[in-house]
Amino acid sequence: MSLTEHEVEIRTGRRDGDGQIRLSIFMDELVALTLEGHGERAPTLLLTVEQACRLKDALADLIRRAESAAREQKDEAWQGEERRRRAS
Repeated sequence: MSLTEHEVEIRTGRRDGDGQIRLSIFMDELVALTLEGHGERAPTLLLTVEQACRLKDALADLIRRAESAAREQKDEAWQGEERRRRAS
């Protein structure tokens, strides 16, 4: 199915076919959110514009936290001196 100018499709997961999220405008005042994965589809959720904005803000907050945690984990990587000696 081709997407219209009022639809956005996001492929999810690490492998092809893991799933997808489809967002579209429904009846000019609602945002339809559809989740699919491995041939199964959850019921479509209809969000008001206010609810869609809250979802956007929540995602932005979670993304910031995930990026911060990834940076902290990278910074906390062991930085001591290697004790093993290279084989000559």
